[in-house]
Formats: sequence, C-alpha cells, structure tokens
Amino acid sequence: MIAGYLYLNTFEPKIKRLIYYNRFITTIYMKKRYLVYLDNGNNYLPPNSNSVLRSLRSLLQNYNHAEVRDIRISSYFIEIDVSTHDNTSLSANDHDFFGPINMLGSLIRLEELNEVADFLSREDAVMSSVFLFNMERYWKSHEVLESVWKDSKGQTKSLLNGLILLDAAYVHFQKGENGIFFSILNRSLEKFKDYSEYFYNINMKFLLEDINKIINTKSVSIIKIHLK
Repeated sequence: MIAGYLYLNTFEPKIKRLIYYNRFITTIYMKKRYLVYLDNGNNYLPPNSNSVLRSLRSLLQNYNHAEVRDIRISSYFIEIDVSTHDNTSLSANDHDFFGPINMLGSLIRLEELNEVADFLSREDAVMSSVFLFNMERYWKSHEVLESVWKDSKGQTKSLLNGLILLDAAYVHFQKGENGIFFSILNRSLEKFKDYSEYFYNINMKFLLEDINKIINTKSVSIIKIHLK
C-alpha cells in the first residue's frame, strides 16, 4: 500500500493523526515478515518445492522465534517466506536460524517486508516490478504492482491487473503448481485484450506473443518482459 493523504478541509490534521495512529497500533501487534534468499546451488526445481519446504521446517524445528510460511524455487535461488514471533527481528548473523538451513543453500539476501512502499509515481512502481519479474522475484513484483493498481482506473487498471496475474501465475509455477499457473495465465491474457503497443515502456506485443506461445504449446517457460 502506498501512503496516502486525505484532504478534507478542516478535518485533514485529525484524519492524518488517525491514519498514523492506526499504523502504529498495527505495527505493534503485527509479526515481522521477511524474504530469505538462498542460492540454488543444489539445482532444486519447482516440483521439489514441497520436499524442500518440509526439509526447511524440519531443520528449524528447534528454532522458536520464526516460522517458514512458504517457499518458491527460482532458477537462481530459493525464496523463503518467513514470519517472526512477537515482533522479533531476523538477522543474517542469527546462526541458530541460518546455520541449520545452510545445507540447502547459502544466504544471498535477507529482506524485511514493509507494508508501505513509497514510489514517486505509478511508472516507478511498474519499472520496479519489471526489474523484479525479470529477476524471477515474482511474488515481490506482484506486491509492488498491487500498491498502485488499487488507485488506478480504466485501461490502466486492467493492464496492471494483467501484470499482477502474470506475476501470480509464475509464483504458482515456482511452487510446482503448473495447473494453477496455466489457469491464471489465461486470466492475465484476458486483461491484455485492449492493450496499447507500449504500456509504461513495456513492449506489450512481445509479451503477448510469449504468453500465447506458452498457452498454445502447453509448455511452461520462463519469459522476460521487454522494454522499449
């Protein structure tokens, strides 16, 4: 969600205080959430995601400060969705957490997820999401797009929704759920039917060609989003 400001005459200061008070209260009781990236040196594939998830939970069974929510397997890394208990912070120096799971891959990135993403413009958000998509960080890419999609209208909202669905399809691919992948991919295609040639510098013609090829051949492949 992008931080917003409500301008309602003399009530503006009171509303602002209420917004930030609610965020403060939410932060107190909210579990911290992280994305942990391990290198995929063992060459795990998306169909291995359930067994790798079971291994992670088994290796961390004596670690009481966090839980592994889900994992997604990329060509280059294993993306682990982690939430901590009692607002505990997760540090790269926490050997009790990272020591046991090192056998699955070494740590390459630890990222805390923040509810608010402050982009200067919708275009910045779209460009950031493209960068993340092309890195196979589909879950994060979809989160970035959702932050601007909700306030968009008309064709822009439809095209953003199509990109969000494209991200969601690949999230399921990384979890080895190819049936869901194809179902969501078809839904994304419906949102692109009234596309312009370029959308925030995204070459929509190339993107549609790649999506249609996957659907027509019924063969999953990793695509890249091309820009002008």
